[in-house]
Amino acid sequence: MEEAVGSGGPVTGGAWTFLSNHAHVLLCLADDPDQTLPVIAGRVGVTSRAVQLIMVDLIAGGYVERTKVGRRNHYRVNRDGLLRHPLEAGHRVGELIAALGSGGRDPGQGAVGGGDLGELPDQA
Repeated sequence: MEEAVGSGGPVTGGAWTFLSNHAHVLLCLADDPDQTLPVIAGRVGVTSRAVQLIMVDLIAGGYVERTKVGRRNHYRVNRDGLLRHPLEAGHRVGELIAALGSGGRDPGQGAVGGGDLGELPDQA
């Protein structure tokens, strides 16, 4: 059975999403900075190698810092980093995380504050 358009259900069959895989990885790291790359890959729905390449970009861009803790890595997201696209250039990574971070909930449970957005103001 297919999910209704805009239902927030799982994405399958090459369907597009509103956020890039880079944004998804960043949100995962904001949720749990001690996650392993294979766990992030499973949550995002990409390969571990894809997550490795995304991490190279995020670290090189100054959006993520990696620290070795024993045999594992700990990641710190730079919430003050500016978003890269010209349309969002005035916004910071922290705003994206505040708006869309799951706050430790399972993926697909909606943004912080619940899934019901209520009434949107008129755009007269």
